[in-house]
Amino acid sequence: MTKTPTQGDVAKLAGVSRSTVSFVLNNRHGGQISISEETRQKVIGAARQLGYEPNAMARSLRSGQSYNIGVLIPNLYNFHYMELLDGIEQELTGQGYHLTLVVTNFDPQRERSCFQSLFQQLLDGLILMPTFWDQLPDQMDTLAARNSPVVFLPSQDMTTDFVNSDMRMGSEALMDHLLALGHRRIGFVNGVARRELTRVRQAVYREKITQAGLAFDDSLFVDCGPTMQDGYEAALNLLSLSIPPTAIWTINDVLAVGALRAVQDRGLCVPEDVAVAGFDDTALSAQLFPPLTTVHIPAYQMGQRAAQILLKRIEEPDGDLIQETFDTYLVIRQSTVGQSNET
Repeated sequence: MTKTPTQGDVAKLAGVSRSTVSFVLNNRHGGQISISEETRQKVIGAARQLGYEPNAMARSLRSGQSYNIGVLIPNLYNFHYMELLDGIEQELTGQGYHLTLVVTNFDPQRERSCFQSLFQQLLDGLILMPTFWDQLPDQMDTLAARNSPVVFLPSQDMTTDFVNSDMRMGSEALMDHLLALGHRRIGFVNGVARRELTRVRQAVYREKITQAGLAFDDSLFVDCGPTMQDGYEAALNLLSLSIPPTAIWTINDVLAVGALRAVQDRGLCVPEDVAVAGFDDTALSAQLFPPLTTVHIPAYQMGQRAAQILLKRIEEPDGDLIQETFDTYLVIRQSTVGQSNET
């Protein structure tokens, strides 16, 4: 029977110490030693040549860590969440960790079950994007009592680590853009599981309408669900008004897909008859027809930073809170002006 290669075998082939092999393969030196790129490549090459696979259980027993991180996200069909998840996964995998993923699908009962599932597993930390946090007091109390490393994405709780985006910055730029183009009837499609999640965007919409000297028209503000079909039906309702809007702002790019289709199904042109704008600037937005004006949120970088903060919290449980907010900015494309630009 072929002998399973060990870290000692890798060390011998690479011509380095066993501790160096351990540091390189676990990718966790924490600044304790300096390993050159040449040495790192020697170790990796030797491990591949020998077919060495780390024993995850043995590593956990030695370190007292599981090297698993729990991640809770709302859904998998919105590119925004997928880009956040991509940033998290890339950073954690690069640091020798694995993900345990739970998906809530904007369902409070399912979100409660997802929390319970995470609590029942051996995890080194959590990255959480809850929707109904204020409806889960028991789960939040359990989270606080466990004192586990956790990063919220996003959060307004000043007692936790979090990563946010400046929703006001991008929202104001978008409304200023639409008003500068001469639009005075701007539809707002608020397709979300909870209105509270878009509180800042709603506020900016109302503020900018008032600042422009316009009367707020409730019929231009439509609440709906979070899917493309919901966005489609909401936009059709707006276009059916006796005086329809000349621009529609949907609170994410998923809804904008439906809005674009609704305008086209009515035999109208974007942006000549109706301008359409979204929010998030996902990979989808530049591929639509016409390409979508939207607000850029650096989702990948936010996910990556959330993972970095969590790893730092694991290393330094009693360190200062880390709370970061990323800028957002407007990306102007053909769905509002017929030509591509960024501001």
